[in-house]
Amino acid sequence: MRVTLLIAWREFMENVKTKGFWIGVLLVPIVFFLIFHISSRLATATPTRYFMLIDQSGEYGGAVATAISREHQRQVMQEFMRYLQANRVDMGGAPPPQAPANQLDQLMDDFGNDEVSALDDWLSNGGLDMALQMARPYLREDAPPFTPPRRQFIAIDPPADLDTSAPPQTIVEYMRPYLNGERRLQHDGTAVPLFALILVPANVAGDVVRPDSLERLMLSDGTPTGVQYWAANLTDTRLSSAIQGSLNNTIRQQEFAAQGIDIQAVRDIQRTRLPLSRLDPGKQLGEAEVSMADTFRQWAPMGFVYLIFISLMQSVQYLLSNTIEEKSNRIIEVLLASVTPGELMMGKLLGIGATGITTILAWITSFFVFLQLYQTVETAAIVQILDVLLSSDLIPYFVFYYLCCYALYAGIFLAIGSLCNTLKEAQSLIMPLIMILIVPVLTMSFIAQDPNGTMARVMSWIPLFTPFTMMNRAAAQPPMVDVVGTTIVLVLTTIAVLWLSGRIFRQGILRTGQPPRIVEVWRMLRRRRV
Repeated sequence: MRVTLLIAWREFMENVKTKGFWIGVLLVPIVFFLIFHISSRLATATPTRYFMLIDQSGEYGGAVATAISREHQRQVMQEFMRYLQANRVDMGGAPPPQAPANQLDQLMDDFGNDEVSALDDWLSNGGLDMALQMARPYLREDAPPFTPPRRQFIAIDPPADLDTSAPPQTIVEYMRPYLNGERRLQHDGTAVPLFALILVPANVAGDVVRPDSLERLMLSDGTPTGVQYWAANLTDTRLSSAIQGSLNNTIRQQEFAAQGIDIQAVRDIQRTRLPLSRLDPGKQLGEAEVSMADTFRQWAPMGFVYLIFISLMQSVQYLLSNTIEEKSNRIIEVLLASVTPGELMMGKLLGIGATGITTILAWITSFFVFLQLYQTVETAAIVQILDVLLSSDLIPYFVFYYLCCYALYAGIFLAIGSLCNTLKEAQSLIMPLIMILIVPVLTMSFIAQDPNGTMARVMSWIPLFTPFTMMNRAAAQPPMVDVVGTTIVLVLTTIAVLWLSGRIFRQGILRTGQPPRIVEVWRMLRRRRV
């Protein structure tokens, strides 16, 4: 045992003392932090979009302007809600004495349940100015001032030589160079690109779709109908969606008025809702309501599965490359002069396993450092998730399945490494294993949604998938027969794989030449002595 531990220490130090190891370890959290930071910045860094509106009907220009205004106010409201969540004082459920009538809590409740209703309340109650006034008593004394986001969409006038009363086809042909970025328009003395052209034909009222006109719409010959939205950017659909919603809302209001229906009554009815209480039958009555923490706990195993997969891929790569390198450099022959093949194999398993654990600990440490140094609304949610994970029973599951998964696959990769002299030879042998490892990752979300379904239960009993699948099912309280049965099968399979890998390792570690064929590997497994 002492010799095995010495070999394990040597393998561990050979990896962790190199700069490449720590660069590789720290690269994952660094990339994660950069993605998190950059994505939060890019969310507000979308360039200003300039659009042109030509309303030949003279009826729907106001609806488009309303759509643009509501889209901007929606962004302001979203940013203000994030600002309020980050800077609000915890009153323990009691509002401060100087607070006004608590419309702010109603607004936040609407924002969480129905953003459209929340936006209506936001606009009818005075928008940002009123929200700031209501929120002031709730904010921390050191809260920074709120900075509203800039406008994302700005209207621009048509070119002076464009006849806006011309047929739509003529207008579109004239504006094509601007829409394709070949020419630019002037706005406040600056040449700006045209993002979109909104063209409302004079006869657009005839294109309103009603239940009795659906057949005519489906038999259309391909000629554009209704409002024409021209834009070369096909990915940013915020403007088109906002305009479409506003136009449809205007049309419906006109229909309500034409039929003598009270529009305000319709709005009140549309805002009426019946709460849905999500309850967990596994809890006592009075505590059965599903909280955000319960939702996090159900999806948390997916994160552990990813962690097992990434750490395993790194560890077995070290194991394979170290074994092949020592074999090709004849270092393995020197080692075998002092230790047995079994001691060497177990030492490598323990040493590289300790390297994998070091990697996980380094990731967790860097993650906690990041949360301490970068505190925002988004990271506050991550802290809440971590509290849920640390207080749950998922950690023992993770430790057990990680160790079993590593021992199972490490034994297989060690056997492959002992049979090959170069990494190129090993590629063809490890490719099937890589494909097997990808399967539980690809099916991860499906198993999380149906953790006790047929696919999840079948994959749980396949030893190569068991650590990933059972870890993914851990939060769903799988049947005890699955937990106990798959554990026994996994442990026995791991022991058998390590024993068989040891037989191959003893005979293949000093082997030279081409990798053996399947028949020769079978002979190695049956041979009792080297």
